[in-house]
Amino acid sequence: MDLSKYAAEAEEFLSSLTAEWRWHDAGLKEALELSAIYRQHQSLFAPGAVAELLADRSTPERRSLAEFAAFGWIENELREITEEIATGESRATVEWEGKAIPWYQAGIVTANEPDCARRHHLEARTVATTAQLNPRRGERLRRAHDAGRKLGFRDYVEMCEQLGQLNLSALSPQMQKLLDETRTRHLKELAARLAAAAIPREEATTADWSFLHRGREFDPMFPKEKLLPALVQTMAGLGINLDGQSNLKLDVEERPLKSPRAFCAPVRVPHEVWLVIRPHGGHDDYGSILHEAGHAEHFAHAQADAPFAFRYLGDNSVTEAYAFLFGNLTRNGEWLRDILGLQDVGGYLALAQFNEMYMLRRYAAKLGYESELHRSGDLESQAPRYSRLLGEAVGVRVWPENFLFDVDDGLYCARYLRAWMLEVQLRKRLEREFGPRWFTSAEAGEYLRGLWSLGQKLTAEEIAARLGYEGLEMGGLIGELMKEI
Repeated sequence: MDLSKYAAEAEEFLSSLTAEWRWHDAGLKEALELSAIYRQHQSLFAPGAVAELLADRSTPERRSLAEFAAFGWIENELREITEEIATGESRATVEWEGKAIPWYQAGIVTANEPDCARRHHLEARTVATTAQLNPRRGERLRRAHDAGRKLGFRDYVEMCEQLGQLNLSALSPQMQKLLDETRTRHLKELAARLAAAAIPREEATTADWSFLHRGREFDPMFPKEKLLPALVQTMAGLGINLDGQSNLKLDVEERPLKSPRAFCAPVRVPHEVWLVIRPHGGHDDYGSILHEAGHAEHFAHAQADAPFAFRYLGDNSVTEAYAFLFGNLTRNGEWLRDILGLQDVGGYLALAQFNEMYMLRRYAAKLGYESELHRSGDLESQAPRYSRLLGEAVGVRVWPENFLFDVDDGLYCARYLRAWMLEVQLRKRLEREFGPRWFTSAEAGEYLRGLWSLGQKLTAEEIAARLGYEGLEMGGLIGELMKEI
């Protein structure tokens, strides 16, 4: 196989695919149309080409191309059902107070509903709509599992671990340690916040956490109109002129079908990277946009002449760590004072720590749940297990109807967990080198651009080693969750 020719076509394919997803998720088109793109590049996923790449994973470049080919072949097999599910989700509505609100927006409405009974009612309607596509989600997952076995792996988990270098043998016990050591602190904090909001502990659901997480009382600290200026000022402090980056394009237009959460679409790395935003204000919106800006700057600064595999592929734990680095600025008291001009931030920082604890415990539980889900021959039996495992981790009722919707391809929850650990290590290095206000240092920006230029040539473990650590370590992360605000 001519690897350079294969890589050139793979780049063209991913560029077209990412552009299609951008148009769909930006609300520019209702239907997601992937089939024509896969048909145009079907040679990438020919059985012979996939088998040849899987047979030789001796270098980082070949390993990344093998992962791309294998998961691309699987998605090619599933593209029609993927389109159907995505289009169904974009068209789905939830009946509420005589109106049909888009299913995509129901979560925002729920988080903003102050009345507990009404919040639960809307949540029930939303998960009922979610469940309507579960038969198709289940069929898609079964076919993905079958495809993994056809590629020669024992099961889907083995395929994800080997191709993605997820190191689950180390990660799984680390996550159990996190769950064990933070359980008492989390449940105590949760109980106090539920009581303060007059939410009966025994009736609390994920909708109530969304309401607590939303933190409406802090909205004046995070106004919609200051969001983009805060992003521009943050990047300027690092020596990055966001307005002058011709390769990084901002989409801030309001559209009915636009995803409520910001996202990054690296269409042509590093020449065309989109940061798609639907500003609505609030701390979560700020965190989301900063998170996606971390992705965008990473891709926009990738070395242009680096191999395709290092610009687009590799260990996504790395780009997620850069995204967490910026998203977590909303939990940084120095950033809140410098960029937003805030002074009294203790109450908000306590909420931010609580939210982070919840999310980490949720994802730690998801790792165990999804690992078993992908090995189960009876998917329906996993719905109550999902509700039980995640409910025990977060301390509120988790709806079993979400047991398939709440699953990303490729055991991606492991990427997030690895990124959480790497982000703490990277931030501690920046603070040691450039001070607690590292985000105001052009030298820190230069240091980050050096890392970003590598794309994803290195794994999370290799980045950690560059930062001076022996590997991905849990101690710093748990320490941050347990510290007193």
